[in-house]
Amino acid sequence: MAPAASKLRAEAGLQALPRRALAQYLRLLQLYPVLTKAATSAMLSALGNFLAQIFEQQQKKENCSQKLDVIGPLRYAIYGFFFTGPLSHHFYLFLEHWIPPEVPLAGVKRLLLDRLLFAPAFLLVFFLVMNFLEGRDAAAFAAKMRRGFWPALQMNWRVWTPVQFININYVPLQSGFLEPPCRPHSGFLPGRSCRLESLSFGFGALSQVVPTLCPCIP
Repeated sequence: MAPAASKLRAEAGLQALPRRALAQYLRLLQLYPVLTKAATSAMLSALGNFLAQIFEQQQKKENCSQKLDVIGPLRYAIYGFFFTGPLSHHFYLFLEHWIPPEVPLAGVKRLLLDRLLFAPAFLLVFFLVMNFLEGRDAAAFAAKMRRGFWPALQMNWRVWTPVQFININYVPLQSGFLEPPCRPHSGFLPGRSCRLESLSFGFGALSQVVPTLCPCIP
């Protein structure tokens, strides 16, 4: 009987691990909301970029070990930590303060502010920061903006507006996530760079849901 009881206790302990981990994570969100979201966004953004590269290579039936960009996950981790996490936190605090729930048509007003002002601004920041982290010059940045900004923003509006309406108005404030500027993470937009960046940014956005559509650049 003793071995069986010990086995049951061990199984119960393992089953309780996810609940304890989630409870600890929510506690960290209460104590250190910005730092927790930043760290989570960094880790998931890096993971997203890594998985996106593997997926891309599998589609092309190439040897992944010879083609993976090991610096890519680092760039996305930096962006997630210093931009996605902190910006998401402060943006939703701003929405809550500037357009409180009791304001008439608060949900629609919040959505319009996000879609028409914040999404374009955040997309611009993404292009700018990634251009800097890739070591490219102003001419390369201007070329990317001309080629990718408007298609990425249009895709963002078409695909993610319903998601943002729910996120802004129904997800608890401490758990609100910042939607990626364009998010073609599942191949909504053409181009290898777009698919790689999209999945990475999608993981960054997921990190904010638990507490980046990336620009499409063909």
